[in-house]
Amino acid sequence: MAILKRNLDMGAGSVAGTLWQLALPSMFSMLFHTMFHLVDTVFVSWLGESSLAAMSLSFPLVFVVFALVNGMAVGATTRMSNSLGKGKQGEARDYADAALVLVLVLSTLVMPLLFRRSSNAFFSLLGGSGDVLVESHRYAFWMVLATPLMSFSLVADSIFRSQGDTVTPMKSMILGNGINVLLDPLLIFTFGWGIAGASLATFIGRLASCLYLWSRLKERSAIIPAVTWRPDHPGRWISIGRIGLPVAISQGSMAVGGAMLNRILAGYGPAAIGAFMLGNRVEMFVFLPVFGFNSALIPFIGYNIGKGDYPRVRGALRVVLLSSAVMIGVIGAMVYMWPHLVLALFRPSPQVMGMAVSSIRASATAYLFAAADISFWGVFQGSGYPVYGMIAQVMRTLAIRIPAAAILSRAFGLSGVWWCQPISAFVSFLLSTYFIFKVMDKIKVGIELSSENGEDQKRKQ
Repeated sequence: MAILKRNLDMGAGSVAGTLWQLALPSMFSMLFHTMFHLVDTVFVSWLGESSLAAMSLSFPLVFVVFALVNGMAVGATTRMSNSLGKGKQGEARDYADAALVLVLVLSTLVMPLLFRRSSNAFFSLLGGSGDVLVESHRYAFWMVLATPLMSFSLVADSIFRSQGDTVTPMKSMILGNGINVLLDPLLIFTFGWGIAGASLATFIGRLASCLYLWSRLKERSAIIPAVTWRPDHPGRWISIGRIGLPVAISQGSMAVGGAMLNRILAGYGPAAIGAFMLGNRVEMFVFLPVFGFNSALIPFIGYNIGKGDYPRVRGALRVVLLSSAVMIGVIGAMVYMWPHLVLALFRPSPQVMGMAVSSIRASATAYLFAAADISFWGVFQGSGYPVYGMIAQVMRTLAIRIPAAAILSRAFGLSGVWWCQPISAFVSFLLSTYFIFKVMDKIKVGIELSSENGEDQKRKQ
């Protein structure tokens, strides 16, 4: 089966036009993904501070698992895009098969948390106690069962993206999150299942997404993954993991850092933990356009490196940096001035509202630096050099943010904790800027060497 005509040719046409066509569906996908988290948080916040704190404690767990699986999916996207850029469709298909088996195996790691004793022990380490532990287990139960579904969806998304199709993943996201939004109030309030109803709605939504993606793969994709074992899988896992593991560590460090920051915030009570989570939810919305471009950059960079077109790679970085700066500048300014309008959806207490506003406004002072960072990471991942992004991210979320939070907490109390975010973002931006020059040079030299080798082979023939 040939790749369908509806897929974008990432190696031809306007760089800006192609990136925007790839990025817009990704932005809408992430919008609905963010809306899903937003709606869940809104309804759970109506249940009380214990439920909200439980959701906040569960978030690092969910995010770590997502980071690990998504990292492998990103690695698969890069490898498949690069293979397709070279015209090797069979190789791309082999990577898809290996990636699917890998993420399904990884999704079993969290299964022990289905049991109350394991769950209580884990969430106690994160600072939970009493009713918060009970609510944490109820919320995590269905989220754990949904992990294999999430894993399949991420690999299917990577297959479509590597072929220049970001519309199908968008439709899948709309379907799954639409079902979640409809079921949330019914399961949480009408049936009286509380926070467990929120995670059950997520499970059902992800199941619907999987069914849709599978039907689209059979109808539209040149690459259909299979759960099968082949001797070359371990070698492809290593190849995928060279990109995916640094990406996973980068994203996972955010969850670990969030958990460590929650422990510092726990000293100020559940309200502070809840306020931090609400601030994060709002910022997820703010950075939607930037992450949309990041998602578009990965297959675009991988494809054009495989094709050997350095000017398109360099042009893509320029387009994304400029577009992200303009959008984040406008959206960030609005959120800084009127954070209450968004936070009001969660019906927070006056105490939580005040804390969340302080958190958002402190972070907003470094939004432009964070946007550039995210754009650089798209190049790191798409080019096969994600370790540079990992170093910058770990520096931001662990090496700088946590010590800064601890020091500022002692000096200025809770208000000082919030400023650990912009400080760490600025340091990460400086480090990523240094790395991006190195990576662009590596890409250029690699393409030139590949071109010379190709010419040598032609002359020998």
